[in-house]
Amino acid sequence: MVRFKHRWVLLCLSFVLIPATAMTGGKNRYANGHIDVKMVKVKGYDTPKAVVKAMINAPPEKVWPLIDRCQDYEKTMLRTSSAKLLKKSGSTKVCEIEVDMPFPLDNLKSVTKATHKAGPKEWSRKWTLVRGDYSVNTGAWILTPFNEAGTQTMVHYEILAEPHTSIPDWVKEKAQESALPKLIKHLRSQVE
Repeated sequence: MVRFKHRWVLLCLSFVLIPATAMTGGKNRYANGHIDVKMVKVKGYDTPKAVVKAMINAPPEKVWPLIDRCQDYEKTMLRTSSAKLLKKSGSTKVCEIEVDMPFPLDNLKSVTKATHKAGPKEWSRKWTLVRGDYSVNTGAWILTPFNEAGTQTMVHYEILAEPHTSIPDWVKEKAQESALPKLIKHLRSQVE
């Protein structure tokens, strides 16, 4: 019985002594600029979904216009060669985006329908494909306050985009793994 009590006390103490970063899933690594990129297999699709998490050292209200204004994506997003807002109705926006592809591939165009939500606890843009050069193009930008003061933003970005163009899987994955951290760094440079 005495051994059991000692183990119980040690177990209780371990919860008190474990650093806060271990209990919060490593939140400090985001504070230090870390960018998580994960490729997730999705049943029924050859292309994996890319999921990115990172912190931007600016409040969500300052980051949000970069996400909200699809017509400005030529300036605010990487590899966007043209961007137009085709229609807006309440919180729904229909946008036409052309993505610049490396030679010898043709650029990829899409028209997407997105639902926008502007705070106060979450700012999000969630879209689906209407038409274009893809069999699927769905995703989301989700911004939430990173710290209690609301001066930093936790960014969650996910995209499942499978173009009609034949591109080897390893090329798609490599492109997303290198391009997505660059995208986050580009957004940071515009608001920090």
